[in-house]
Amino acid sequence: MPVRLTAGNRLTYARLNLFSVIYGPQYVKLGIGAKLFLYTGAILAVVLLTAFFVLERNQASQWHRALFDQSRAFVRFATPEVMKLFRGQFAGDSPAHHQVGRLLAANPDLMRVALYSARGRRLYLSDPFGLHRAVPLPETLESTDLGEGGRGEDVHAWLRELPDGPPVLDLLVPVAGPTGERILFARYLVSTRQVAERIGEIRVRFALIAIGALGISLLLAGLVARRFTRPLEELTRGVRAIGEGRLDTKIPVDRQDEVGELALAFNEMAASLDASRRSLTERNRELHSANEELRRVQMQLIRSERLAAIGQLAAGVSHEIDNPVGIILGYAELLLEDLAEDDPRRDDVLGIIEECRRCRRITGGLLGLARSVPEEMIGVDLHDLAAGIFDSLRPQKLFRQVELVLRPANGPFRVMGDADQLRQVLINLLLNAAQAMEGQGRIEVELRAGGEQVELLVRDSGPGVPKEIAERIFEPFYSTKSGDEGTGLGLSLCRKLVEDHGGSLDLVETESGACFRLILPGTETEKSFDNQKGDFLP
Repeated sequence: MPVRLTAGNRLTYARLNLFSVIYGPQYVKLGIGAKLFLYTGAILAVVLLTAFFVLERNQASQWHRALFDQSRAFVRFATPEVMKLFRGQFAGDSPAHHQVGRLLAANPDLMRVALYSARGRRLYLSDPFGLHRAVPLPETLESTDLGEGGRGEDVHAWLRELPDGPPVLDLLVPVAGPTGERILFARYLVSTRQVAERIGEIRVRFALIAIGALGISLLLAGLVARRFTRPLEELTRGVRAIGEGRLDTKIPVDRQDEVGELALAFNEMAASLDASRRSLTERNRELHSANEELRRVQMQLIRSERLAAIGQLAAGVSHEIDNPVGIILGYAELLLEDLAEDDPRRDDVLGIIEECRRCRRITGGLLGLARSVPEEMIGVDLHDLAAGIFDSLRPQKLFRQVELVLRPANGPFRVMGDADQLRQVLINLLLNAAQAMEGQGRIEVELRAGGEQVELLVRDSGPGVPKEIAERIFEPFYSTKSGDEGTGLGLSLCRKLVEDHGGSLDLVETESGACFRLILPGTETEKSFDNQKGDFLP
Protein backbone atom coordinates (compact mmCIF):
# COMPACT_ATOMS: atom_id res chain seq x y z
CA MET A 1 0.00 0.00 0.00
CA PRO A 2 1.66 3.30 -1.04
CA VAL A 3 2.40 5.86 1.66
CA ARG A 4 0.99 9.32 1.11
CA LEU A 5 3.56 12.05 1.69
CA THR A 6 2.29 14.92 3.79
CA ALA A 7 4.05 18.14 4.62
CA GLY A 8 5.24 16.71 7.97
CA ASN A 9 6.72 13.45 6.74
CA ARG A 10 8.23 15.21 3.71
CA LEU A 11 10.20 17.35 6.14
CA THR A 12 11.23 14.31 8.17
CA TYR A 13 12.29 12.45 5.02
CA ALA A 14 14.34 15.45 3.86
CA ARG A 15 16.05 15.65 7.26
CA LEU A 16 16.98 11.97 7.14
CA ASN A 17 18.44 12.32 3.65
CA LEU A 18 20.43 15.39 4.72
CA PHE A 19 21.63 13.48 7.81
CA SER A 20 22.87 10.61 5.64
CA VAL A 21 24.60 12.95 3.21
CA ILE A 22 26.40 14.84 5.98
CA TYR A 23 27.50 11.90 8.12
CA GLY A 24 27.65 9.18 5.51
CA PRO A 25 25.74 5.89 5.34
CA GLN A 26 28.18 4.22 7.69
CA TYR A 27 27.08 6.48 10.55
CA VAL A 28 23.67 4.91 10.84
CA LYS A 29 25.33 1.51 11.40
CA LEU A 30 26.88 2.61 14.70
CA GLY A 31 25.41 1.17 17.87
CA ILE A 32 23.99 3.15 20.74
CA GLY A 33 27.10 2.70 22.85
CA ALA A 34 29.39 3.76 20.02
CA LYS A 35 27.28 6.84 19.31
CA LEU A 36 27.24 7.84 22.97
CA PHE A 37 30.97 7.29 23.20
CA LEU A 38 31.70 9.27 20.02
CA TYR A 39 29.41 12.15 20.99
CA THR A 40 30.97 12.45 24.42
CA GLY A 41 34.48 12.14 23.04
CA ALA A 42 33.88 14.77 20.37
CA ILE A 43 32.45 17.27 22.87
CA LEU A 44 35.29 16.69 25.32
CA ALA A 45 37.89 16.99 22.57
CA VAL A 46 36.45 20.31 21.38
CA VAL A 47 36.29 21.69 24.94
CA LEU A 48 39.82 20.58 25.79
CA LEU A 49 41.30 21.85 22.53
CA THR A 50 39.62 25.23 23.00
CA ALA A 51 40.83 25.50 26.58
CA PHE A 52 44.31 24.43 25.54
CA PHE A 53 44.44 27.03 22.77
CA VAL A 54 43.22 29.86 25.00
CA LEU A 55 45.58 28.98 27.85
CA GLU A 56 48.54 28.55 25.52
CA ARG A 57 47.94 31.90 23.83
CA ASN A 58 47.48 33.61 27.18
CA GLN A 59 50.67 32.07 28.57
CA ALA A 60 52.66 32.99 25.45
CA SER A 61 51.39 36.55 25.65
CA GLN A 62 52.44 36.76 29.30
CA TRP A 63 55.94 35.47 28.53
CA HIS A 64 56.38 37.90 25.66
CA ARG A 65 55.07 40.77 27.81
CA ALA A 66 57.52 39.82 30.56
CA LEU A 67 60.37 39.75 28.04
CA PHE A 68 59.33 43.17 26.74
CA ASP A 69 59.21 44.67 30.24
CA GLN A 70 62.51 43.12 31.34
CA SER A 71 64.24 44.19 28.14
CA ARG A 72 62.93 47.77 28.45
CA ALA A 73 64.17 47.98 32.02
CA PHE A 74 67.53 46.55 31.00
CA VAL A 75 68.12 48.97 28.11
CA ARG A 76 67.09 51.94 30.25
CA PHE A 77 69.72 50.91 32.76
CA ALA A 78 72.41 49.86 30.28
CA THR A 79 72.25 52.81 27.82
CA PRO A 80 73.73 55.47 30.17
CA GLU A 81 76.53 53.08 31.13
CA VAL A 82 77.34 52.42 27.49
CA MET A 83 77.47 56.16 26.82
CA LYS A 84 79.94 56.61 29.67
CA LEU A 85 82.24 54.02 28.11
CA PHE A 86 82.36 55.68 24.70
CA ARG A 87 82.44 59.36 25.87
CA GLY A 88 81.78 60.42 22.30
CA GLN A 89 84.68 58.35 20.86
CA PHE A 90 83.33 55.78 18.37
CA ALA A 91 86.50 55.04 16.42
CA GLY A 92 87.39 51.41 15.79
CA ASP A 93 90.40 51.49 18.13
CA SER A 94 88.44 52.86 21.08
CA PRO A 95 88.83 50.82 24.32
CA ALA A 96 85.08 51.00 24.78
CA HIS A 97 84.66 48.41 22.05
CA HIS A 98 86.12 45.74 24.35
CA GLN A 99 84.41 46.95 27.51
CA VAL A 100 80.87 46.91 26.10
CA GLY A 101 80.76 43.09 25.98
CA ARG A 102 81.77 42.77 29.64
CA LEU A 103 79.26 45.40 30.66
CA LEU A 104 76.30 43.84 28.86
CA ALA A 105 77.13 40.18 29.62
CA ALA A 106 74.64 40.24 32.50
CA ASN A 107 71.81 39.76 29.98
CA PRO A 108 72.25 36.28 28.33
CA ASP A 109 69.49 37.06 25.83
CA LEU A 110 71.25 40.14 24.41
CA MET A 111 72.46 39.43 20.90
CA ARG A 112 73.95 42.70 19.61
CA VAL A 113 74.19 46.46 20.24
CA ALA A 114 74.47 49.32 17.74
CA LEU A 115 74.75 53.10 18.14
CA TYR A 116 73.33 55.54 15.60
CA SER A 117 73.69 59.32 15.27
CA ALA A 118 70.73 61.63 15.54
CA ARG A 119 70.47 61.58 11.78
CA GLY A 120 70.38 57.78 11.70
CA ARG A 121 73.95 56.93 10.62
CA ARG A 122 75.46 53.92 12.34
CA LEU A 123 78.38 54.83 14.56
CA TYR A 124 79.06 51.51 16.29
CA LEU A 125 78.11 47.82 15.85
CA SER A 126 79.16 45.22 18.39
CA ASP A 127 80.09 41.65 17.67
CA PRO A 128 77.50 38.94 18.55
CA PHE A 129 77.45 38.32 22.30
CA GLY A 130 77.88 34.81 23.66
CA LEU A 131 76.79 32.04 21.31
CA HIS A 132 74.23 34.14 19.48
CA ARG A 133 74.46 34.32 15.74
CA ALA A 134 75.20 37.56 13.89
CA VAL A 135 71.93 39.23 12.99
CA PRO A 136 72.64 42.05 10.51
CA LEU A 137 71.69 45.64 11.33
CA PRO A 138 71.32 48.38 8.70
CA GLU A 139 73.90 51.15 8.20
CA THR A 140 71.22 53.80 8.63
CA LEU A 141 67.93 54.04 10.41
CA GLU A 142 64.70 54.54 8.58
CA SER A 143 62.96 57.85 8.95
CA THR A 144 60.08 56.07 10.66
CA ASP A 145 62.49 54.66 13.23
CA LEU A 146 63.85 58.11 13.91
CA GLY A 147 60.36 59.41 14.57
CA GLU A 148 59.35 56.50 16.82
CA GLY A 149 61.93 57.32 19.44
CA GLY A 150 60.30 60.55 20.48
CA ARG A 151 62.02 62.55 23.16
CA GLY A 152 63.52 61.70 26.49
CA GLU A 153 64.02 58.07 27.44
CA ASP A 154 61.05 56.50 25.70
CA VAL A 155 61.87 53.01 24.40
CA HIS A 156 60.39 51.72 21.19
CA ALA A 157 60.25 47.85 20.96
CA TRP A 158 58.94 45.49 18.30
CA LEU A 159 59.32 41.85 17.24
CA ARG A 160 61.47 41.41 14.19
CA GLU A 161 60.81 38.26 12.16
CA LEU A 162 63.82 36.35 10.83
CA PRO A 163 63.73 34.03 7.83
CA ASP A 164 65.62 31.21 9.57
CA GLY A 165 64.79 31.20 13.25
CA PRO A 166 62.59 32.58 15.98
CA PRO A 167 61.88 36.32 15.98
CA VAL A 168 64.09 38.76 17.90
CA LEU A 169 63.09 41.70 20.05
CA ASP A 170 64.35 44.95 18.50
CA LEU A 171 64.59 47.88 20.95
CA LEU A 172 65.46 51.44 19.96
CA VAL A 173 66.41 53.86 22.79
CA PRO A 174 66.84 57.61 22.12
CA VAL A 175 69.70 59.27 24.04
CA ALA A 176 69.21 62.92 25.00
CA GLY A 177 71.88 65.50 25.65
CA PRO A 178 72.10 68.03 28.53
CA THR A 179 69.67 70.33 26.78
CA GLY A 180 67.16 67.55 26.21
CA GLU A 181 67.83 67.28 22.51
CA ARG A 182 68.18 63.82 20.99
CA ILE A 183 71.85 63.20 20.14
CA LEU A 184 72.10 59.39 19.65
CA PHE A 185 70.10 56.21 19.26
CA ALA A 186 71.04 52.94 20.98
CA ARG A 187 69.68 49.81 19.30
CA TYR A 188 69.52 46.44 21.07
CA LEU A 189 68.65 43.01 19.66
CA VAL A 190 67.30 40.58 22.28
CA SER A 191 66.78 36.85 21.55
CA THR A 192 63.36 35.28 22.17
CA ARG A 193 64.68 31.69 22.00
CA GLN A 194 64.32 31.05 25.75
CA VAL A 195 60.77 32.35 25.67
CA ALA A 196 60.00 30.10 22.69
CA GLU A 197 61.48 27.11 24.52
CA ARG A 198 59.43 27.83 27.62
CA ILE A 199 56.30 28.24 25.53
CA GLY A 200 57.09 24.88 23.87
CA GLU A 201 57.43 23.24 27.29
CA ILE A 202 54.12 24.75 28.33
CA ARG A 203 52.49 23.38 25.17
CA VAL A 204 53.83 19.90 25.88
CA ARG A 205 52.54 20.04 29.47
CA PHE A 206 49.17 21.32 28.37
CA ALA A 207 49.01 18.61 25.69
CA LEU A 208 49.81 15.87 28.23
CA ILE A 209 47.24 17.25 30.64
CA ALA A 210 44.68 17.45 27.83
CA ILE A 211 45.41 13.90 26.68
CA GLY A 212 45.15 12.59 30.23
CA ALA A 213 41.92 14.44 30.86
CA LEU A 214 40.53 13.28 27.52
CA GLY A 215 41.51 9.69 28.27
CA ILE A 216 39.88 9.74 31.69
CA SER A 217 36.79 11.37 30.27
CA LEU A 218 36.57 8.81 27.46
CA LEU A 219 37.01 6.01 29.99
CA LEU A 220 34.14 7.33 32.06
CA ALA A 221 32.05 7.78 28.92
CA GLY A 222 32.84 4.21 27.90
CA LEU A 223 31.79 2.89 31.31
CA VAL A 224 28.52 4.77 31.12
CA ALA A 225 27.90 3.56 27.56
CA ARG A 226 28.76 0.02 28.64
CA ARG A 227 26.20 0.18 31.42
CA PHE A 228 23.49 1.00 28.90
CA THR A 229 24.57 -1.25 26.02
CA ARG A 230 25.68 -4.45 27.81
CA PRO A 231 22.19 -6.01 27.94
CA LEU A 232 21.71 -5.34 24.23
CA GLU A 233 25.10 -6.86 23.42
CA GLU A 234 24.22 -9.98 25.40
CA LEU A 235 21.02 -10.32 23.40
CA THR A 236 22.97 -9.87 20.16
CA ARG A 237 25.49 -12.55 21.17
CA GLY A 238 22.65 -14.88 22.08
CA VAL A 239 20.96 -14.42 18.71
CA ARG A 240 24.26 -15.05 16.92
CA ALA A 241 24.91 -18.14 19.04
CA ILE A 242 21.52 -19.54 18.07
CA GLY A 243 22.32 -18.75 14.45
CA GLU A 244 25.53 -20.80 14.84
CA GLY A 245 23.59 -23.75 16.25
CA ARG A 246 24.38 -23.32 19.98
CA LEU A 247 20.80 -23.56 21.17
CA ASP A 248 21.77 -24.10 24.82
CA THR A 249 22.72 -20.43 25.10
CA LYS A 250 21.19 -18.62 28.07
CA ILE A 251 21.17 -14.89 28.68
CA PRO A 252 21.36 -13.78 32.34
CA VAL A 253 18.21 -11.95 33.37
CA ASP A 254 19.23 -9.35 35.96
CA ARG A 255 16.90 -6.51 35.00
CA GLN A 256 13.22 -5.92 35.64
CA ASP A 257 12.59 -3.62 32.70
CA GLU A 258 11.65 -4.28 29.08
CA VAL A 259 15.16 -5.54 28.31
CA GLY A 260 14.83 -8.15 31.06
CA GLU A 261 11.50 -9.32 29.67
CA LEU A 262 13.07 -9.59 26.22
CA ALA A 263 15.93 -11.68 27.63
CA LEU A 264 13.46 -13.99 29.40
CA ALA A 265 11.47 -14.48 26.19
CA PHE A 266 14.69 -15.17 24.33
CA ASN A 267 15.72 -17.88 26.83
CA GLU A 268 12.33 -19.57 26.49
CA MET A 269 12.62 -19.54 22.70
CA ALA A 270 16.16 -20.97 22.84
CA ALA A 271 15.07 -23.76 25.20
CA SER A 272 12.21 -24.71 22.88
CA LEU A 273 14.52 -24.78 19.86
CA ASP A 274 17.10 -26.82 21.78
CA ALA A 275 14.51 -29.45 22.72
CA SER A 276 13.37 -29.71 19.11
CA ARG A 277 16.93 -30.06 17.89
CA ARG A 278 17.75 -32.77 20.45
CA SER A 279 14.74 -34.76 19.33
CA LEU A 280 15.69 -34.35 15.69
CA THR A 281 19.32 -35.25 16.40
CA GLU A 282 18.28 -38.43 18.20
CA ARG A 283 16.10 -39.48 15.29
CA ASN A 284 18.90 -38.72 12.85
CA ARG A 285 21.28 -40.81 14.94
CA GLU A 286 18.87 -43.72 14.88
CA LEU A 287 18.44 -43.34 11.14
CA HIS A 288 22.20 -43.20 10.65
CA SER A 289 22.70 -46.36 12.72
CA ALA A 290 20.03 -48.12 10.70
CA ASN A 291 21.67 -47.01 7.45
CA GLU A 292 25.08 -48.18 8.65
CA GLU A 293 23.66 -51.56 9.63
CA LEU A 294 21.92 -51.82 6.28
CA ARG A 295 25.14 -50.93 4.48
CA ARG A 296 27.08 -53.50 6.48
CA VAL A 297 24.52 -56.20 5.72
CA GLN A 298 24.50 -55.16 2.08
CA MET A 299 28.31 -55.34 1.84
CA GLN A 300 28.26 -58.70 3.59
CA LEU A 301 25.62 -59.95 1.16
CA ILE A 302 27.63 -58.69 -1.81
CA ARG A 303 30.75 -60.37 -0.45
CA SER A 304 28.87 -63.59 0.17
CA GLU A 305 27.41 -63.53 -3.33
CA ARG A 306 30.85 -62.88 -4.76
CA LEU A 307 32.35 -65.75 -2.82
CA ALA A 308 29.43 -67.97 -3.77
CA ALA A 309 29.94 -67.11 -7.43
CA ILE A 310 33.63 -67.91 -7.12
CA GLY A 311 32.77 -71.13 -5.34
CA GLN A 312 30.28 -72.18 -7.99
CA LEU A 313 32.82 -71.46 -10.68
CA ALA A 314 35.43 -73.38 -8.74
CA ALA A 315 33.08 -76.33 -8.21
CA GLY A 316 32.48 -76.49 -11.95
CA VAL A 317 36.12 -76.46 -12.97
CA SER A 318 37.96 -77.92 -9.99
CA HIS A 319 37.24 -81.52 -10.99
CA GLU A 320 38.33 -80.79 -14.54
CA ILE A 321 41.55 -79.30 -13.20
CA ASP A 322 42.15 -81.87 -10.46
CA ASN A 323 42.02 -84.87 -12.83
CA PRO A 324 44.80 -83.82 -15.24
CA VAL A 325 46.81 -82.26 -12.42
CA GLY A 326 46.50 -85.48 -10.42
CA ILE A 327 47.68 -87.54 -13.39
CA ILE A 328 50.63 -85.19 -13.97
CA LEU A 329 51.48 -85.30 -10.27
CA GLY A 330 51.34 -89.12 -10.21
CA TYR A 331 53.58 -89.56 -13.26
CA ALA A 332 56.00 -86.95 -11.92
CA GLU A 333 56.30 -88.78 -8.60
CA LEU A 334 56.89 -92.08 -10.43
CA LEU A 335 59.48 -90.42 -12.62
CA LEU A 336 61.20 -88.98 -9.54
CA GLU A 337 61.50 -92.46 -8.05
CA ASP A 338 63.24 -93.73 -11.18
CA LEU A 339 65.83 -90.92 -11.27
CA ALA A 340 69.14 -91.23 -9.48
CA GLU A 341 70.03 -88.82 -6.70
CA ASP A 342 72.65 -87.09 -8.83
CA ASP A 343 70.49 -86.88 -11.93
CA PRO A 344 70.24 -83.19 -13.01
CA ARG A 345 66.65 -83.78 -14.17
CA ARG A 346 65.46 -84.25 -10.59
CA ASP A 347 65.21 -80.45 -10.11
CA ASP A 348 62.87 -80.15 -13.09
CA VAL A 349 60.70 -83.00 -11.85
CA LEU A 350 60.60 -81.52 -8.33
CA GLY A 351 59.45 -78.22 -9.86
CA ILE A 352 56.63 -80.03 -11.68
CA ILE A 353 55.56 -81.76 -8.45
CA GLU A 354 55.57 -78.48 -6.48
CA GLU A 355 53.50 -76.64 -9.08
CA CYS A 356 50.98 -79.49 -9.25
CA ARG A 357 50.57 -79.44 -5.49
CA ARG A 358 50.12 -75.66 -5.62
CA CYS A 359 47.35 -76.07 -8.20
CA ARG A 360 45.61 -78.56 -5.94
CA ARG A 361 45.88 -76.12 -2.99
CA ILE A 362 44.24 -73.42 -5.07
CA THR A 363 41.41 -75.68 -6.20
CA GLY A 364 40.99 -76.88 -2.63
CA GLY A 365 40.61 -73.30 -1.43
CA LEU A 366 38.09 -72.59 -4.16
CA LEU A 367 36.11 -75.65 -3.18
CA GLY A 368 36.16 -74.40 0.41
CA LEU A 369 34.52 -71.17 -0.75
CA ALA A 370 31.86 -73.22 -2.52
CA ARG A 371 30.89 -75.23 0.53
CA SER A 372 27.55 -74.33 2.11
CA VAL A 373 26.83 -73.78 5.80
CA PRO A 374 27.64 -76.97 7.69
CA GLU A 375 24.57 -78.94 8.61
CA GLU A 376 26.06 -80.56 11.73
CA MET A 377 26.60 -78.04 14.55
CA ILE A 378 27.92 -79.30 17.87
CA GLY A 379 29.22 -77.64 21.00
CA VAL A 380 32.88 -76.61 20.65
CA ASP A 381 35.10 -75.31 23.45
CA LEU A 382 37.38 -72.74 21.81
CA HIS A 383 39.84 -72.92 24.71
CA ASP A 384 40.38 -76.66 24.31
CA LEU A 385 40.44 -76.25 20.52
CA ALA A 386 43.20 -73.61 20.72
CA ALA A 387 45.19 -75.64 23.27
CA GLY A 388 45.10 -78.70 21.02
CA ILE A 389 46.21 -76.66 18.00
CA PHE A 390 49.13 -75.24 20.01
CA ASP A 391 50.26 -78.77 20.91
CA SER A 392 50.20 -79.84 17.26
CA LEU A 393 52.01 -76.72 15.95
CA ARG A 394 54.86 -76.42 18.47
CA PRO A 395 56.93 -79.32 17.01
CA GLN A 396 56.76 -77.86 13.50
CA LYS A 397 59.84 -76.05 12.21
CA LEU A 398 58.00 -72.75 11.64
CA PHE A 399 56.87 -72.59 15.30
CA ARG A 400 60.01 -73.88 17.09
CA GLN A 401 61.18 -70.33 17.95
CA VAL A 402 57.69 -68.86 18.38
CA GLU A 403 56.25 -68.36 21.88
CA LEU A 404 52.61 -69.48 21.87
CA VAL A 405 50.52 -68.04 24.71
CA LEU A 406 46.89 -68.88 25.52
CA ARG A 407 44.92 -66.63 27.86
CA PRO A 408 43.21 -67.28 30.13
CA ALA A 409 44.76 -70.57 31.18
CA ASN A 410 41.39 -72.20 31.84
CA GLY A 411 38.07 -72.43 29.98
CA PRO A 412 35.51 -73.19 28.91
CA PHE A 413 34.52 -70.81 26.08
CA ARG A 414 31.81 -72.70 24.22
CA VAL A 415 30.20 -71.99 20.87
CA MET A 416 28.06 -73.97 18.43
CA GLY A 417 29.84 -74.84 15.20
CA ASP A 418 31.80 -77.19 12.99
CA ALA A 419 34.97 -78.12 14.88
CA ASP A 420 36.98 -78.86 11.71
CA GLN A 421 36.12 -75.54 10.09
CA LEU A 422 36.88 -73.58 13.27
CA ARG A 423 40.17 -75.48 13.58
CA GLN A 424 40.96 -74.55 9.98
CA VAL A 425 40.27 -70.86 10.71
CA LEU A 426 42.47 -70.74 13.82
CA ILE A 427 45.32 -72.67 12.18
CA ASN A 428 45.25 -70.33 9.19
CA LEU A 429 45.47 -67.25 11.45
CA LEU A 430 48.36 -68.78 13.42
CA LEU A 431 50.23 -69.74 10.24
CA ASN A 432 49.85 -66.22 8.84
CA ALA A 433 51.17 -64.74 12.11
CA ALA A 434 54.18 -67.08 12.23
CA GLN A 435 55.03 -66.41 8.58
CA ALA A 436 54.79 -62.64 9.15
CA MET A 437 57.28 -62.95 12.06
CA GLU A 438 59.53 -65.27 9.99
CA GLY A 439 59.35 -67.93 12.69
CA GLN A 440 60.58 -65.75 15.58
CA GLY A 441 58.44 -63.84 18.07
CA ARG A 442 55.33 -64.19 20.20
CA ILE A 443 51.77 -65.16 19.31
CA GLU A 444 49.05 -64.67 21.89
CA VAL A 445 45.52 -66.05 21.70
CA GLU A 446 43.10 -64.39 24.12
CA LEU A 447 39.54 -65.56 24.79
CA ARG A 448 36.76 -63.40 26.20
CA ALA A 449 33.19 -64.30 27.09
CA GLY A 450 30.69 -61.48 26.63
CA GLY A 451 27.40 -63.10 27.62
CA GLU A 452 25.87 -63.53 24.18
CA GLN A 453 29.12 -64.05 22.29
CA VAL A 454 32.66 -65.33 22.59
CA GLU A 455 35.57 -63.22 21.36
CA LEU A 456 38.91 -64.68 20.26
CA LEU A 457 41.92 -62.40 19.61
CA VAL A 458 45.07 -63.51 17.79
CA ARG A 459 47.97 -61.09 18.37
CA ASP A 460 51.52 -61.34 17.06
CA SER A 461 54.73 -59.34 17.51
CA GLY A 462 55.38 -59.07 13.79
CA PRO A 463 55.61 -55.98 11.58
CA GLY A 464 51.83 -55.56 11.42
CA VAL A 465 49.59 -54.82 8.46
CA PRO A 466 50.15 -51.51 6.60
CA LYS A 467 47.11 -49.25 6.44
CA GLU A 468 47.14 -49.13 2.66
CA ILE A 469 46.47 -52.88 2.40
CA ALA A 470 44.43 -53.41 5.58
CA GLU A 471 41.14 -52.99 3.72
CA ARG A 472 42.04 -55.55 1.02
CA ILE A 473 43.46 -58.47 2.96
CA PHE A 474 40.09 -60.25 3.03
CA GLU A 475 39.60 -59.99 -0.75
CA PRO A 476 39.91 -63.27 -2.69
CA PHE A 477 43.26 -63.80 -4.46
CA TYR A 478 44.83 -60.77 -2.74
CA SER A 479 48.12 -61.73 -1.09
CA THR A 480 51.16 -59.88 0.22
CA LYS A 481 53.32 -62.99 0.04
CA SER A 482 55.83 -63.31 -2.78
CA GLY A 483 56.11 -66.04 -5.37
CA ASP A 484 54.46 -69.37 -4.60
CA GLU A 485 54.02 -68.77 -0.85
CA GLY A 486 50.33 -67.85 -0.93
CA THR A 487 47.17 -68.10 -3.00
CA GLY A 488 45.31 -65.10 -1.52
CA LEU A 489 42.38 -67.30 -0.46
CA GLY A 490 43.24 -68.05 3.18
CA LEU A 491 41.72 -65.03 4.92
CA SER A 492 38.79 -64.91 2.49
CA LEU A 493 37.98 -68.52 3.30
CA CYS A 494 38.41 -67.88 7.05
CA ARG A 495 36.00 -64.96 7.00
CA LYS A 496 33.44 -66.96 5.01
CA LEU A 497 33.63 -69.89 7.43
CA VAL A 498 33.22 -67.57 10.43
CA GLU A 499 30.28 -65.74 8.83
CA ASP A 500 28.69 -69.13 8.07
CA HIS A 501 28.79 -69.69 11.83
CA GLY A 502 26.98 -66.39 12.45
CA GLY A 503 30.14 -64.56 13.54
CA SER A 504 32.64 -62.04 12.21
CA LEU A 505 36.37 -61.84 11.53
CA ASP A 506 38.09 -58.44 11.42
CA LEU A 507 41.51 -56.84 11.60
CA VAL A 508 41.96 -54.72 14.74
CA GLU A 509 44.21 -51.65 14.58
CA THR A 510 47.09 -51.84 17.10
CA GLU A 511 50.26 -49.87 17.82
CA SER A 512 52.55 -52.81 16.99
CA GLY A 513 52.09 -56.18 15.34
CA ALA A 514 48.83 -57.48 13.94
CA CYS A 515 45.63 -58.46 15.75
CA PHE A 516 42.69 -60.40 14.30
CA ARG A 517 39.40 -60.53 16.21
CA LEU A 518 37.05 -63.50 15.79
CA ILE A 519 33.56 -63.19 17.30
CA LEU A 520 31.17 -66.16 17.50
CA PRO A 521 27.75 -66.51 19.15
CA GLY A 522 27.75 -68.30 22.49
CA THR A 523 25.92 -71.61 22.98
CA GLU A 524 23.22 -70.13 25.27
CA THR A 525 22.12 -67.47 22.79
CA GLU A 526 22.56 -69.27 19.49
CA LYS A 527 19.07 -70.16 18.15
CA SER A 528 19.67 -70.36 14.41
CA PHE A 529 21.20 -73.84 14.26
CA ASP A 530 19.17 -77.03 14.13
CA ASN A 531 21.46 -79.14 16.24
CA GLN A 532 22.08 -77.57 19.65
CA LYS A 533 22.11 -80.67 21.83
CA GLY A 534 25.38 -82.14 20.69
CA ASP A 535 28.17 -82.96 23.07
CA PHE A 536 31.03 -80.53 23.58
CA LEU A 537 34.33 -81.58 22.14
CA PRO A 538 36.91 -82.53 24.71
